[in-house]
Amino acid sequence: MYEFIVDLTDFHNLISPELAALSKVWQERKGQLQESGEYQEFLKKMEREWAIETGIIERLYSWDRGVTEVLIEQGIEASLISHRGGLQWEEAEHISAIIKDHQAIVEGLFSYVKGDQPLSEHFVRSLHAEFTAHQDFIMAQSVEGHLLKVPLLKGEYKKQPNNPRRQSGGIHTYCPPEHVSQEMSNLISWYLAWEKQQVPPEVLAAFLHHRFTQIHPFQDGNGRVARALASIVFLKYGLFPVVIRDSDRSQYIQTLEEADGGEIRPLCNFFARNQRDSILAALGIEQAVQQARHAEEILHSGLQLLKNQYIAETSRMDDVLVHAETLRNITKNRLDSIVHDLQPQLTMITPPRHHYRSTSVSDGNNSNRRHYFRNEIVDIARSYKYYANFSKYCAWAFLTIESLNNFQFVVAFHGVGPNHKGIMAASSFTLFRIPREEQSGTQVIDVRPSSPDFFQFNYIEPLESIKDRFHEWLEGSLAIGLAEWRRSIAREVET
Repeated sequence: MYEFIVDLTDFHNLISPELAALSKVWQERKGQLQESGEYQEFLKKMEREWAIETGIIERLYSWDRGVTEVLIEQGIEASLISHRGGLQWEEAEHISAIIKDHQAIVEGLFSYVKGDQPLSEHFVRSLHAEFTAHQDFIMAQSVEGHLLKVPLLKGEYKKQPNNPRRQSGGIHTYCPPEHVSQEMSNLISWYLAWEKQQVPPEVLAAFLHHRFTQIHPFQDGNGRVARALASIVFLKYGLFPVVIRDSDRSQYIQTLEEADGGEIRPLCNFFARNQRDSILAALGIEQAVQQARHAEEILHSGLQLLKNQYIAETSRMDDVLVHAETLRNITKNRLDSIVHDLQPQLTMITPPRHHYRSTSVSDGNNSNRRHYFRNEIVDIARSYKYYANFSKYCAWAFLTIESLNNFQFVVAFHGVGPNHKGIMAASSFTLFRIPREEQSGTQVIDVRPSSPDFFQFNYIEPLESIKDRFHEWLEGSLAIGLAEWRRSIAREVET
């Protein structure tokens, strides 16, 4: 049975303090970027990626990531799709037309938001009509189980049920056609009321997106419309469209299923991380923009004014370095507590002529050992798709457990992006040390990240909020890291 959608209630525990602080950083800095050619090209590429990926998520077409990257860089052209994707020309032209429809939509979303128009059912239906401009039919299943080619209603609510059969078995029930209009009316009314109360965008986007997918008001294309609606929320807050890549698809669907079960927090967190990555990418072009404007700024502002502005801004951004030291000390204390509990137990089970032990070490930014783990930190940062910057700060803390092997769990602190902008990261990873074959000392092998994501913090977010988030992230990283140690011990025992 279909369960009618319900309004959002208490949302305060769904807010992402990380995104709130990072959004303020972006609002402070985007003014000098918005009119630049570099930023406009950044947005153009983001629009292309959004246009491509929203169709891939729906399985309207598929290819490897390399094809997508070529289209992002060079534009949506049927010849590129045919050549790079290995498709027949007619199919490539059809897919190109669909993607260009999507691109026109995301471009239109920016204009729609600038117009400050309230969301309406009419607008939602017009979005659907634009999405399906080059999609005339859908495949449906008859009562007898036969596949049928059915004309697609464009910009109109469904006339027949569209309840899919899940792979695990059973039917997922969406809103019956006769209740769609009332459900959509309720959703728009609730959304507009919460928008007036300035509910944070990650919560509002998750609410609007999920409730819309619960209704599933159209025959097909509901996912594309839902992602467009979520994008509108973030654009109204001065942020970015929601680009969900094919590599994110499993996690995205999982968060929607959890929301179906009454837990919307994972979807809020998913959107918050999505926006965080977009903001960090946008801030990454700041250096190029500043270089292009450097001469003009000198002429109009004067060297002394620039110098004073730089000093004041740098002083404020350097607050994050103090936060980093606080987090390093928190990490050191946590690792020390593990050693305190673990070492007596290791001593008791140490066999003859062996020396099982655990130790923890931490070095700050001023240490002559700050360069330790640099290669590993860079590799881990690359896997998370950000640039690790060591110019202003680099510190770490690590736990060593020597038993059947030499295992280390490391937490590293460093800047994010090519220049210091008051944004920093903590990353965690595990590694093993083995003796070198032809010389003294050890070498590092099997470096692995020990958290699903890196930890971002900045100079705007209050320290207490950063600490609360960090405690949770650190405990999760420890659980993953120590599980890797246990697996390594099990392998050694088996051999």
